Amino acid sequence: MSRQEIANDNGTDLVINEDKYISIGKDGADIVIKNGSKMIWFDGEDAWEHFIAAIDTGKASLSTG
Repeated sequence: MSRQEIANDNGTDLVINEDKYISIGKDGADIVIKNGSKMIWFDGEDAWEHFIAAIDTGKASLSTG
């Protein structure tokens, strides 16, 4: 598996295809996740914390904390 880091200080979009993407704003604010017709938004400066709290870690392959 290859790895690429992007640090542009403005936010990052990871586009799988036009119907699947993750968009994360500067410093983890304003997160949008799209999968087909389903979209999930986390707004504001504390969006990253809300995003992490929303994940069902029981379904993860690995989880710490």
